[in-house]
Amino acid sequence: MIKNRNAKRIIITIILLFSRTVPVPAFTDQTTSERILKENKAFIEFINVSLTNFADAKADGFMKIYEMHFNADVAYLQSDYKRAYKKVYACQGEMVKLYESILRDLYLEDSKNILDRLAPGIIKSKNSRARLYLTLGYRDRTISMTHYTIGEASNPKLFSYKIYKYEEGIKMARRAKRYAFLALFESQNPEVKRNIYKQVLKKEKEEGNPFFNRFLDKEGDAFLNELNVSFEEIEKRELQDGAQNKSVDDNKLIKRVRYRREERAARYLMDNEFDRAEDILRQYVDDFNYKLISATFEVLSSEKKEESSGASMSVDQYKLHLLDNYSRLSKKSAVEGFLDKIKVDDEIDKDAVQEEKKAPDETVKEEKPATPVENMNDTDKKEKTDGK
Repeated sequence: MIKNRNAKRIIITIILLFSRTVPVPAFTDQTTSERILKENKAFIEFINVSLTNFADAKADGFMKIYEMHFNADVAYLQSDYKRAYKKVYACQGEMVKLYESILRDLYLEDSKNILDRLAPGIIKSKNSRARLYLTLGYRDRTISMTHYTIGEASNPKLFSYKIYKYEEGIKMARRAKRYAFLALFESQNPEVKRNIYKQVLKKEKEEGNPFFNRFLDKEGDAFLNELNVSFEEIEKRELQDGAQNKSVDDNKLIKRVRYRREERAARYLMDNEFDRAEDILRQYVDDFNYKLISATFEVLSSEKKEESSGASMSVDQYKLHLLDNYSRLSKKSAVEGFLDKIKVDDEIDKDAVQEEKKAPDETVKEEKPATPVENMNDTDKKEKTDGK
């Protein structure tokens, strides 16, 4: 009895250990299939921005990747979770190569070039805030390189983990370039900075933002006189000009608050207190950093300051990097360009058909050949036994 109990315990222990070491197929679970499809779609949408902006030459490879994902989605809708899992895994295997090459050849290379090109002018300006942004840019570029190294050294079969690390590397490289562009703005002299802020506010005026409009076209004494205009005079002016509308901005309290903040911002800009003016402008200008960097490129281009500031790249190239830094497309999406070329796989996978054909043969037990004793009838068996 004791031996039997020990034997049972050993068998149960072996079964438990074996069940822990052998993974359960994930593709048999609908919830898991749905999760990996959602994750894979996010990977494709993320890299689509990079390919659209920088890597037209890799469009054919990207189309094959998207086609795999599309067919995985079709298999999921058909409740064929095994085929969906296989398609997603194959898709990520190809996507790893694409992510790796884009991070290594484009983002790490471009971020270093931009930082190195802007660094001399930024350091020469001796602006502490510009130097801080430059330091943060180099720091984030180093972190991006670390993510690349981790992804490259990780298990070759863990595709989703590799893609995740490469994605983080791209994000950090983008942020490094954003810091470089902010450092470029901070390194400018006060007069150029004022022009950059005015360019931002002019764009806002074109989009219907009323903030700071009364100061934009005024210089010298006209600017100083506008600082002393009372709120009541501003209201009378709006009524005479027919500028009043029926929007929420008609609220007198909102107008009065805006009037006071416009005056403070104008005084800060006049006194070169740009940090304090920026705190006010951010409350009225959405997506402020993007618009500030874009205005910097436009002003430097118009004043031909690119070479003196160390910006040897063209303004169009900088604007392209700026769009990509904020995950915006410079042209038609790469995915939209080949949607009509995507082919749907056959509903029944060839491998699955072959497995189904083999399955019945494997389940049927092979019959052992009958022994001579089994072939004898009952009479023969009895005679043979009696003879013994």
